[in-house]
Amino acid sequence: MPVSKRQVYKVIGSIVLFMIVYLILMAAATVLAIVFGWLGVLLMLSFRNFFGLIFGVGMIGAGISVLVFLVKFIFAVSKDENAQRVEISEAEQPQLFAFIRDLTKATGTRFPRKIFLSPDVNACVFYNSSFWSMFLPIPKNLEIGLGLVNSVNISEFKAVMAHEFGHFSQRSMRLGSFTYNVNRVIHNMLYDNKGYASFLNAWGKLHWGTALFAKLTARIAQGIQWVLRGMYGFVNKNYMGLSREMEFHADAVSAGVSGGNNLVSALSRVEIAGNCYNIALSEANARVKQNRASRNIFSNQLAIFRQVAVEYDLPLTKGLPDISYHFVHQFSRSRINFKNQWASHPTLEERKNHLDRLELEMPADQSSAWILFEGAGPLQERTTSQLYRTVKFEGAVEYYDERQFEKEYLGRKAEYALPVEYKGYYEGRYIETKDWDLDRALEERPSAKTFEELFNEETAQLQAVIDSNRKDAELTRAIYEKKIDVKTFDFDGVKYAAQDGEKVAQLLEEEIEAQVRRQRKMDKEAFLFFLHRPGADQQRLLTNYRQWKRIHLLYDDYVQVVNRILQKIRPFYSDGLGLEEINSVIRGLKEKEEKDLKQKYRELEQAGILQAGELHSRVRLFLDRNYAYFIDKSFQTSELEELKGLAIDVANAFNRYQFKWYKKMLVEQFSPIYTGSPAT
Repeated sequence: MPVSKRQVYKVIGSIVLFMIVYLILMAAATVLAIVFGWLGVLLMLSFRNFFGLIFGVGMIGAGISVLVFLVKFIFAVSKDENAQRVEISEAEQPQLFAFIRDLTKATGTRFPRKIFLSPDVNACVFYNSSFWSMFLPIPKNLEIGLGLVNSVNISEFKAVMAHEFGHFSQRSMRLGSFTYNVNRVIHNMLYDNKGYASFLNAWGKLHWGTALFAKLTARIAQGIQWVLRGMYGFVNKNYMGLSREMEFHADAVSAGVSGGNNLVSALSRVEIAGNCYNIALSEANARVKQNRASRNIFSNQLAIFRQVAVEYDLPLTKGLPDISYHFVHQFSRSRINFKNQWASHPTLEERKNHLDRLELEMPADQSSAWILFEGAGPLQERTTSQLYRTVKFEGAVEYYDERQFEKEYLGRKAEYALPVEYKGYYEGRYIETKDWDLDRALEERPSAKTFEELFNEETAQLQAVIDSNRKDAELTRAIYEKKIDVKTFDFDGVKYAAQDGEKVAQLLEEEIEAQVRRQRKMDKEAFLFFLHRPGADQQRLLTNYRQWKRIHLLYDDYVQVVNRILQKIRPFYSDGLGLEEINSVIRGLKEKEEKDLKQKYRELEQAGILQAGELHSRVRLFLDRNYAYFIDKSFQTSELEELKGLAIDVANAFNRYQFKWYKKMLVEQFSPIYTGSPAT
């Protein structure tokens, strides 16, 4: 599937327009430099003194600086760098190189200049881009993420690699290189010019006369940026459209040599595997504080991946969960459909539809992609060790293996698991009991609903529907506010104009309110069902709910105090406040928010939520000290960090305590008819 001529012409047109605008700016800057140079020399000759010299040099410098502003970004080299990449040779990985060589022949492309391995769940083509790369052949490199290799079978790996080689084969990549460099030049002029700003700042500090011309230069540069800002949007939008078509073309190349079914399978599997890898990284980060490091992050990723299969009852094929497109697609509940012209990649749904139309399928080889790699285990461990290269441990490092990780991870999953008989109804949220009168609960009559009517697949999905509708409301509001550049969108199959986004958001919010009311009504019905069922321990149930209500209200109050503090100190981390403003904020913080926070800490102590341990010791220390936060025109960084860090750490500990009570309450209300052995 070749890239459409219409899209190519649009991109060429935008590049030509940029070139014309840029040449006009260059001509104007050249004329300005000549005129300023002539005036500068005239000033120095007319006023043969220090001020004549300063103003003359300033005038000449302003003209040259504007010209430099336009020229310097053209010849800058943009390096695609990833510190985690490690180059490999054919001597190290002969089977992989042979596989890639065969695949480049099948796709009619050149062999990569260099091949790199990284830990990511990804594969990509990359190269260093410069002004000359728009005109000269660009040697392309290939990066292979071992997180990807760990997640797919060999047919899926072949499909992903063939997709990347599809990019190698595209003639439109030269046009993409042109457009990329145009975008890079404009972007750098608009947003990545700290060096130039530092130069003007240093120049302005030499003398008040040079400061005048530095400001003049900055004003002219701002005018140039205003012109280029409009060009950036125009060029970038067309480039994104071309990029989407290039992705479809690369998909077609992949389907031709490896089967569209295998590419869809790979994309679906990677969608979940990427999340599993991120969880493995997060787990590794959490253990750094304990001086513990993973021996093999990829075995941890696989353990998490297989746990997904257990949770969703997915079959395993040669150790990998079977992740279908339909499984991935079921988690996408959005009722909004639009084509985002700023998205450089099509959605998985769009890519599958395109590949299905090609009708190019091939049998799948379910063997692991690791069979292409020499010494897979040691390679995984070496790559894992590279992840820790910048980590500074405070003591002797203890390495944990796959068995230890799986035991700890599954243990914590079990700790946070609620009885499966609820079918997920209580998952991902806390019930709201603020308005419940528990003292009169025994007098209330339960509804006639059965356990199955209260807890089923439909009621369990209610929270997911609420969350999805909230995201859709944010999305339609973003369309209305032009944060997403589309003219129309579909909502429930009906087309709306962008200016209708706010109206649709309000419709969604009305639905959300109704769904939340229904959910809260069901929560109360479930409570009364358990309270009045035969054999129920009513006093124990009421005691649990009273304690939960107290804990939940206390947690909400604490979080509100923390949010006020974080909002108050956020401006301290920017340069926008004057001395009087800072002192005013500090006074308010000391007189109100800090006092409220200390009072909350005391309440948590009295409630037994903060108990003996390192965190409690930090709280006691904070209660006993009188932080200033700002002394002699300087922020006391350590005090601010402890204020913020302690508040967040206590919130996290409190939330864990809150969940334990939540689980205890839900397990015990069900336990008289519970046939398993729920964890407490």
